[in-house]
Amino acid sequence: MIMEGASAMTVQGLKKNDRVLRVGIYGLSTQSGKAYLADLLEMPEVEVYGYARTTDHGKEVVCALQAQGGIELQRPENPIEPTKRFIPLGQSEVGHDLEALFETDVILFSHPSVYHEDTARLMRDGLVEQRIPLMLSPSRTLATPYLWEILDDQYPIVSLQTCPYACKSYSPGSSYIKRRKRSWVASVDGEVSTRLLQQIKRLFPQLVYSRTPATTSLGNIGAVFHPAPFVLNYEAIQAAAARGETFSFYIQGIAQNPEVGRVVGEIDQIRLQIARAAGCKVIGFEDDHNEAEFLDVLARVKAVDEEKSLTVRARRRKRGELLESINETVISAQLWLCYTYGIDRIPGESLADAIGRTPNFQERSYPQQRYAEEDIPTGLVPLEALAKRLGVAHQPISEVIDRYRAINPQDFRDTGRNLARFETEYLLRYLRGELNKKQKDVG
Repeated sequence: MIMEGASAMTVQGLKKNDRVLRVGIYGLSTQSGKAYLADLLEMPEVEVYGYARTTDHGKEVVCALQAQGGIELQRPENPIEPTKRFIPLGQSEVGHDLEALFETDVILFSHPSVYHEDTARLMRDGLVEQRIPLMLSPSRTLATPYLWEILDDQYPIVSLQTCPYACKSYSPGSSYIKRRKRSWVASVDGEVSTRLLQQIKRLFPQLVYSRTPATTSLGNIGAVFHPAPFVLNYEAIQAAAARGETFSFYIQGIAQNPEVGRVVGEIDQIRLQIARAAGCKVIGFEDDHNEAEFLDVLARVKAVDEEKSLTVRARRRKRGELLESINETVISAQLWLCYTYGIDRIPGESLADAIGRTPNFQERSYPQQRYAEEDIPTGLVPLEALAKRLGVAHQPISEVIDRYRAINPQDFRDTGRNLARFETEYLLRYLRGELNKKQKDVG
């Protein structure tokens, strides 16, 4: 549920300065962790503590950022900002002090979702005592029920459907943000204050809140786009690496590979069938052309994007306001491309062809091991488990999991989010938002 006002237990930083929002980043050394740091450092009335574990990589990143006194942000050519600039830390800090995260108002998990449960166990005592809200970036599928088991029922969690950035990291002290996603959904679980949600919305005006957790859990596009192309192209990826070449993950792996593109499209449709069987609103079935309302909203969003008089933040805010009318819906991957990257919808076009037209995927789209090792246990495994319970055919999902088991003997069905300890009715009520019946307006 959403509580009016802010609990005294969850506003340690605001006691010092009621106007400053203190954001903790767990996973500073990740690609998205540094992207968040770069953007948050430039936001007024925000202070950041970026935490990295004391691994060799974590120490390298912290040392570089501390020595520089900030982070170098790199961008592709664009009309809005320079391609390279330095952003100082100012009053913000980076380091290895886990306790410092408990002095923040919200903690952002920017490391892979496969580690979120371990992190919650590590931080459990401090989190339970202070009930500092968590932002999962992204949560992938059905993270909250697992975290509620570790912390407690109704623990405050904001789950992002996707990472807000398409980003890379080419040196310890820098972040390359290829693109900031135009809009994304965040579902609100548990006792999150309205005040905090408003503060987060000011930081990220393109964010759209949802009362329906299925929009993030079953809106997990990573489970659609990542595992199947990685597994089915595995030999080609390895061969390219042996030649010293880069395999273009989205273009060679999906758009130019009809068989893989077909499987990706099938997994996307299975995801929508699971959502429909769970009792959720769905748009984007291949055999059910119910996209008119959605496309009408997107047309109005496009008109906003073309208003030259608007600032970037004003455009993001207006875009978010328009998208609130469709924020309780699980949508197809093709519509997600429209929503997130502004790709025009072409009736009858395959998902693979739509991916091929997406500029963000046309350059620097490298295969990454996490596409299997994160997105199978936190994406395909729970989707397969739900499909079995709901009587939804799921052969393509099972085949991808099985094929990766032949590459990597780790049994992700055993170690991943297999949902074995949750009753089906509990999961369905969670996905439909019925465990948050007392939620008030969060927009």
